[in-house]
Amino acid sequence: MLLVGLDLSIVSTAIPKIAHEFNALPSAAWIATAYMVTITALQPMYGRLSDIFGRVASLIGAIILFIAGSAASGWASSMGLLIFGRALQGVGGAGIEALVFIIVSDITTEKERPAYLGVIGAVWSISSIVGPILGGVFSDHVSWRWAFLINLPIGGVLLIGIVLLLRMPRPAGTLVEKLKKVDFLGSLVLVSGVTMILLALNWGGKSYAWSSARIICLLVFGVVLLGLFVVVELKVAVLPSVPIKLFRIRNVGLVVAGQLFMGAAMYTPIYFVPIWYAAVKNASNTAGGLHLLPFLLSCSLSAVTAGIVTARLGRYREFIVTGTAMLVVGLGLMILLDEQTKSAAQIGFMLLTGVGVGISIQLLLILAQKASPAEEMASTTTLYLFMRVLGYSMGVSILECVMLNSLSPKLDYLAARNPDYSRQILDAMDDQTKIYSQAFPDALRAELVHAFVLALRNVFIAAVPFAAVAFMSALALDYTRSKKPAAVASKELEAQSV
Repeated sequence: MLLVGLDLSIVSTAIPKIAHEFNALPSAAWIATAYMVTITALQPMYGRLSDIFGRVASLIGAIILFIAGSAASGWASSMGLLIFGRALQGVGGAGIEALVFIIVSDITTEKERPAYLGVIGAVWSISSIVGPILGGVFSDHVSWRWAFLINLPIGGVLLIGIVLLLRMPRPAGTLVEKLKKVDFLGSLVLVSGVTMILLALNWGGKSYAWSSARIICLLVFGVVLLGLFVVVELKVAVLPSVPIKLFRIRNVGLVVAGQLFMGAAMYTPIYFVPIWYAAVKNASNTAGGLHLLPFLLSCSLSAVTAGIVTARLGRYREFIVTGTAMLVVGLGLMILLDEQTKSAAQIGFMLLTGVGVGISIQLLLILAQKASPAEEMASTTTLYLFMRVLGYSMGVSILECVMLNSLSPKLDYLAARNPDYSRQILDAMDDQTKIYSQAFPDALRAELVHAFVLALRNVFIAAVPFAAVAFMSALALDYTRSKKPAAVASKELEAQSV
């Protein structure tokens, strides 16, 4: 989990150096996009692959792909090869992330699971803190290539440990029989549809106008392919990657739908708070990441605490409802951030939001697992993760457009009014350090800072409805503790023996 989490954020501070070395600034966004597209789109496939080929074999395959992608990225001689390596990393990363949750859920009982998944959530938060710092250190003092090559020794040790130590049941059947069960068509259609939608959201309003034929075609064909995917899963697939019947189960359907919106809401501080600190407080990339510590540490500690308490008391409702409500309130309070906001208030807003995410996020997964049939536990887990990462990808793209649409007219107006500084003003859109150039008059700097404050305020306003939908889906869940079906009880006994 640490490996996958690091590679979500480690490149954020390395991208400028990479783009400069390859003289390919227009392609630099693909370094992050290629990883996000593949790690998002392939999550559901791994749940079913692990049912067919076994958990250990699927995890080993995912780690090998991740290491291969890291090697290709680290030793890339061109931007094209680097982007290919990042996409391959995402293919492996999707499997690692999915199988971590599946295997932990397999080998723990329902009572133990909250504590273990709380630790997994804490590791994700730690990686979000460490990633940008490591990326900056490698770029400034060694080489950006080590942002990827560091995965080779860690991944190698991990691979050896899994081969030697991890023992889990292997499904029976020949290789040919297993291959016949793989949902190749459904996976291809899903990957194609999700990729088109994510590319449209990433390019729309930035690289191309929303009204351009390219963006409209990507959105239309993406939605059509998602509809076709549902048909394939219902009518064609022998063993569907995403069993559509899961959506008919109340708690699974609500949790999964809620994750699409919660993913968008919970990643808003991670992506936009560093921009706020850079523009308003003149913080560097590394310092901006450190300012996220109140959010990320409170998220980690509360996830572990909620997991331990829930493991002892067996109560979910109080944590999930309170946590999602705190997320709504925390994002709502971030709307108040401006040039005069005190440090204590800034920290308080992020603490509240982080605790809200931490005490609810992993417990929602357990509630969905409890409601799903035992044989569909892996598919439920990967569907949950898929929707959360999809929500993050879509949400950040949408909120970034909100910021750009709010900020661009203000910067254009300031550039027209101050032609001597027009280049620096427009460059501040992507590089907030330009605001604090010594050549800038103080009055112009204050106007620029305020333009960012207003744009980011609109971002937090737009993020609140995402959190509100996640809260409403949590309220609608059935928290009644029912007697376990015999199949589930049997599976938990088997997990204990393993």
